[in-house]
Amino acid sequence: MYQNDKRTPTASIDFIAAHDSFTTNDLVSYNEKHNEANGEGNNDGESQNRSWNCGIEGPTDDEQVKKLRSKQRKNLLSTFFLSHGVPMLLGGR
Repeated sequence: MYQNDKRTPTASIDFIAAHDSFTTNDLVSYNEKHNEANGEGNNDGESQNRSWNCGIEGPTDDEQVKKLRSKQRKNLLSTFFLSHGVPMLLGGR
């Protein structure tokens, strides 16, 4: 991408989760959005989060799923920190 138009890696922003309180943990814990509490019938916010719940939707006590989710978070962050663009890390809700 950068070789064709002489842009440097600082021309892009890299992120995993950026806003709307959808965290990296949510990314590995939910397949679907769950915005029921705000009274908008779960119709607000982006529906295409590219998330995967590792087999169980939401919080779980299943140790294998918890271990897989931990590994997925580490994989996501490793890829993020090795990318070439400017990192943008969500700092909280």
